[in-house]
Amino acid sequence: MNLSDEENAAQRARTDGRVLRGVKTRTAIVEALLDLFEQKNYSPTAKQIAAQAQVSVRSIFQHFEDMETLYQDLIAVQTLRVAPIVESLQCDGSLDMRVAALATQRSEIFEQVSPARHALALRSNVSADVGQLLEELSGVLQDQLRVQFRAELSAVNDQTAADSMVMLDLLWSFESWDRLRNQQQLSAEQATSALCAATFRILP
Repeated sequence: MNLSDEENAAQRARTDGRVLRGVKTRTAIVEALLDLFEQKNYSPTAKQIAAQAQVSVRSIFQHFEDMETLYQDLIAVQTLRVAPIVESLQCDGSLDMRVAALATQRSEIFEQVSPARHALALRSNVSADVGQLLEELSGVLQDQLRVQFRAELSAVNDQTAADSMVMLDLLWSFESWDRLRNQQQLSAEQATSALCAATFRILP
């Protein structure tokens, strides 16, 4: 390897090192924001986020154009985290088995995303990009309901099936879970039991 090759290799190593440090810092900032949400600090300042991430406030705005960009990254990270849970839903077996599988999946998802959803609910200026990410996840979960209860919904006329889907989508939404857990103060097990019981009442 001649000197030029050595210099090029060293330059690439330095560049790769900066990129890795940048990714690490960016990840630490997003994780810090999630940690603050879990501590019920739903409107943290840049200074608080920096302290939690053990970086400077300047670092936040070096890696994120603004706070809205940081929130977009947070939603993207959380979407990736819950993706395995979303994809794990079992849609075979008896109705009892399918309702139980849905209950397990939704309780895991909603418990995990709850802190971030509470934080976003307090933000009056949620961007269209953040809203779209949330809407996409909601759409995936709604589609799963159609698959999960395809046999029951296909056994009735179109209007009854449509009405049932509206009620099921409402029932198994984050908003319903949040109300049961936080307004009605039910445990996760009690909330799950209530949702399952209501599902059997809704389905034909």
